[in-house]
Amino acid sequence: MSNFYQRPEDLPPQMPVDDTLQRQLDQAITNHFYNSCDRLTQKLLSNCGWYVTTCGMGLTLVIICPNRRQNWEVLKYLPSLSKYLKELAPTTRIRIYPPAGEGTSLEMGFKLTRISTQ
Repeated sequence: MSNFYQRPEDLPPQMPVDDTLQRQLDQAITNHFYNSCDRLTQKLLSNCGWYVTTCGMGLTLVIICPNRRQNWEVLKYLPSLSKYLKELAPTTRIRIYPPAGEGTSLEMGFKLTRISTQ
């Protein structure tokens, strides 16, 4: 279908995303994600640097581990973290940064799958 026949309000916005609104959205999602986690997961996150961003495809949880022990703990909590993220969006990613000089980051993607009831 040609855009020529669509009204201006039906077309996608022509200006870039407002950075302030993007930060506010990310902060609101970050707060909601943290509050939906159980206490053990909240404690784990509190011992690391972390945030949730909506830039790119879906939600991305970024975790910066301060030491090897925390990095290992975060890796053990991947299933729990992905479960909480999938409650917010069907396509999510978790990116884990190890301590400086300890290797490269790990990124995993998760998609919500629907089970057929037929």
